[in-house]
Formats: sequence, C-alpha cells, structure tokens
Amino acid sequence: MRWPTVLFLALALILAACGAGQSGPSDPGASAGAVVGDWVLTGGSIDGEDAPVLPDHRITMTITGSQISGTAACNGYGGEITSGADGLHLENLAQTDMACEDPAMTAEAAYMAALMRVREIARDGDELVARGDGVELRFAALAPPPTAALTGTKWVLETVLVGDIAAAPMGEPATLELNEDGTFTGSTGCRSFSGEWIEQGDQIQAPSLGMDQTSCPRELSDQDSHVVTVVGDGFIPTIDGGLLTLMDPGGIGLVYRAED
Repeated sequence: MRWPTVLFLALALILAACGAGQSGPSDPGASAGAVVGDWVLTGGSIDGEDAPVLPDHRITMTITGSQISGTAACNGYGGEITSGADGLHLENLAQTDMACEDPAMTAEAAYMAALMRVREIARDGDELVARGDGVELRFAALAPPPTAALTGTKWVLETVLVGDIAAAPMGEPATLELNEDGTFTGSTGCRSFSGEWIEQGDQIQAPSLGMDQTSCPRELSDQDSHVVTVVGDGFIPTIDGGLLTLMDPGGIGLVYRAED
C-alpha cells in the first residue's frame, strides 16, 4: 500500500513530538527514525497494574515506517500506524490464531487491548515508550541475531533442552544449515526439512518450512517435535565457540556443534 507524503510527515511529527507534553526524560527532539527497529517489552503499567512481562513468552514490537508488528506472548500480530487529531492510532491490527496456556494468553489479551489505546510512541533514553490513556509500555532494543556466524556452517544437534532437562539426541545425526541466500535445510534425526529464513528482531523466523513424509518411530517422536517446533516457530540464536544454541520463546532449546 502506498502512503501519501503528507501522512508520512504527519506520522513523523507525531512520533518525533510524542512525549513533549509528558513529564520525565522523553526526548521531544527524537525523529521518527529513532523509534524504528525491533523492541521487547520490559515493563510499564496498564490501568495501574504492571504490564505483562513473561520471561518464557516475550512481547515484542517492530516498527518499520508506518507498519507495526511483533509477538504478543503467544501469537504474532501486525497492523498500521495512522495519524489522528488525538495522536497516532494503531489500526487494522491482526493476529495469528495459535492457542497457548495461561499466563501467556492472559498477557496477550492485556497487551493487545493496551495497544489499541496507545496514542504516542517516543524514545526515553535507550528505551521506547508507548503511551495512552492509562497505558505506559516500556521496551528495550533487541540486538540482531548473529546471522553472519550462523550461515555457511553445518550444525549437528548435540543436546535437546526442555526447561531444566537436557537430553542427548537419538537417531541419525540431526543437522541444520542456514544459507546466505535465505534458505535452510536440516533434519530432526528422523525426517528432513527445508525452507526459507528471515531475521525478525533478535530471532530467526521460518516463513516456510517443508517436511518429508517419513513416519518417525515412537522413540524419536519427541525429538522430531522439538526440532520442528524450535525451527518452525522461530528461535533466538547464540553462538559460544563452536556451539550454537537455539531457544524457542516457549522454553524449548537445541544445542548444536559445528561439524568438523
């Protein structure tokens, strides 16, 4: 969708000046570009109650021009930033429809309802602050994933992490390879898979994931499911020496080593 120049200017003025009527250290001289980026909710309040911050179900926000998107504890969301007489509005908000257990779903509902009340977004030092009537949501910047160190290496699964439990992999060597052209291939130790990957915040997301039709034996079904969940739902990668750890926001992790 093409947005007229006057709307971009209006958005720039709103995003730049938001916070000008607020007390505190908000920077009234911040440009609209200062709020563009990837952010994670770290605190704030909604109607006097603490904003829902869950360590295993993060709430994120990505601002790109007039678009807003992110993950709301469980589901992904997206919408448009438009201007109004009383400030900015977040419109046409849509979500995916995945069910999660509480407290994730309760946190998601509270956050999405709060977003509809946001009328200004401003930088406050290193933080991003979204404000509205009875709403103050505070975000910290997300560092991009180390994709340069991820690509071009064949990674072999060494450990499966579920909560505080670590298990050795079974079956054939489970692998993962991310290519510089935005594609990936791998296996779960039972089935092979392939798809495309993109960066989103500090995560690697797989907008497409295809699996072969092999039927896994019962002893490999849990491992197969864990690998598919982490790769398919998106993961936060960290590299320490020759070890690559992929953590799903839901607490499932995979530890790979670089193939010799």
